Amino acid sequence: MSAGGGGVTGLVHCIHASRTAAALVLAGGGTGAIPLLLRRPGGSRTVLDVAVPYGPAAVADYLGEAPAQACSAETAESLARRAFQRACQFRGDGSVPVVGLGATAALATDRVRRGEDRLHAAAFDGSRTIAVEWWFQPPHSNRQAQEAATERAIVALLADAVGVAPWRELAGSRLADAGRRVEVEDDELAVFQDGTQSWVTAYPDGRRRPGGQIPTALVPGSFNPWHAAHQALWEAARRRFGDPVAYELSITNVDKPPLPTGEALRRAAQFRGRAGLVLTAAPTFIEKARLMPGAAFVIGADTARRVVAPVYYGGVEAMHRALRELRCLGSKFVVAGRLEDGRFLQLRDLPLPPEAAGLFEAIPAAELRVDVSSTELRRGRTAPG
Repeated sequence: MSAGGGGVTGLVHCIHASRTAAALVLAGGGTGAIPLLLRRPGGSRTVLDVAVPYGPAAVADYLGEAPAQACSAETAESLARRAFQRACQFRGDGSVPVVGLGATAALATDRVRRGEDRLHAAAFDGSRTIAVEWWFQPPHSNRQAQEAATERAIVALLADAVGVAPWRELAGSRLADAGRRVEVEDDELAVFQDGTQSWVTAYPDGRRRPGGQIPTALVPGSFNPWHAAHQALWEAARRRFGDPVAYELSITNVDKPPLPTGEALRRAAQFRGRAGLVLTAAPTFIEKARLMPGAAFVIGADTARRVVAPVYYGGVEAMHRALRELRCLGSKFVVAGRLEDGRFLQLRDLPLPPEAAGLFEAIPAAELRVDVSSTELRRGRTAPG
C-alpha cells in the first residue's frame, strides 16, 4: 500500500483503509493525534481504545505498576504492550488483526524539569516492537512545535505498524531526526498458533505487518516451490481485479501438519521483490473469506474441486451453508484449467451444486493454462518457468 499524498491526512486515510485495528495510550503529549484519527471517516474501524493517563498515578494505574522513569523507551514499550492487550480484548471479532501503540513525551513546559525535551513511542503487535525516539532540537524548541511533531510521529508510527509504507517513506524530512528500531520475538508466527493475530502481510520489501489492506484478489497455495503457474494466476488476477493482488499461504492445512515457522518464512522469502504475500492460519476457503471479505480467489480447477467437496466441510449440508456464506461475504472463485493425469480439467467439468451459482468464473484456456505443479517440480519432472 502506498502512503499516498496529503501529508498526515493522507496517512490517516491509508491507516483507515487497512483492516488492522489499534488501541492507543498517550502520556505527556501528542494527544492531537486522536482527533487526527477520529474526525475522518473510518476512525471507528481503526481505533478500538484511546487512553490519556496524563499524571504519574494514572500511568501507574494503566500499567499496573509505577514505571521506573515516566518518559523512557522502556515505559513506551510497556504502554504499547498494555495497549495491545486492550486491543485484543476490545476487538470482539478475532479475525481482525490488532496493534497497540504507546507514547510518552516530555515536552517544553513552564516549570523547571530535569532532562531534555523528547518523545518515546512504540508499537507492538504480539511479535514485533517498533520503537521511535526523538530528542527535540530547534526548530522544535517550543511546546506548539513539539506537539505538532509528536502528533506526526505518532500517526507515522501507527502507519508503519499497520503496513501503510516503510518508515523511510513515512518519515520524510519532517521526521528525519527521529530514531527507529525494530525488535522481533524468537517465533514471530507464534501469534497464529494462539489466535492472537489472524493474518499478516509480508510485503515485497521484506516488511511483515499484521493485517493490512484487504487484497482485491488472492492466489492461495503452498508454494513449495513458487513457480511460473503461480505467477500466471497472479497476473490473471491483476488483469481482472487490479491492485492490490497478493498470494496467500496458510501455515495450517486440512491434509498436512502445520508449517513450522522456519519453513513458512522460507517459503515467504520467495516473494521478496516480487509481490505481497498474506500469511494466515486459515486452512479452508470459508475461513480465508471471513478474514478477507470481498476478496476473490484465483485458483486451479483441481483446487476448485475441493471447494465443492463435502468431505472438507463435514457433510453436504455444511458445505451448502458454507457456499451460501461465501456468497454473503462477497467471495468469488476465478478458476483456471489444469492438466491432470493427461486430461485438461476445466471449471465446466466440475459438478457444481446449486448453492455455488454465481460464485465461480472460468478463465478461458486460451488466456491461461496451469500445466505445472509444485509437486512435479519437487520430483524434478518439470523445469520451472
